[in-house]
Amino acid sequence: MMKTIFYAGVAIFCFSWTGKNIIAPGYAYLLYSDKYIDLAGQCANAMDETWFIEQKGNDTLNKTAQIHLLSCHEYDVTRKIMLSLGLNEDVLSYLGLRALEVHQRSTEEFVQQHRFNER
Repeated sequence: MMKTIFYAGVAIFCFSWTGKNIIAPGYAYLLYSDKYIDLAGQCANAMDETWFIEQKGNDTLNKTAQIHLLSCHEYDVTRKIMLSLGLNEDVLSYLGLRALEVHQRSTEEFVQQHRFNER
């Protein structure tokens, strides 16, 4: 009887450990990684645009830029969900690098912001 209880306890522990350390992080990666990459890129772009708009001092554009920053909130929520499901910080860093690769902008896009529209 004690032997059966011991084996059942060990089995429950093994299933719990596997679920927490392997299944949940794998599920988080499969379910949220594409969304995380998209949101990381959107947030980075929104922060860049907001900085440039704040330099111009245009209140109307600044309000629009603030709305654009809502993608950073969604990014943060998604990140926290992935962390709570046990995904490693190193994996999230890798996904952040993937976001930079996926959402690369050309040099032309960066310099366009500094060109004169009128003279």
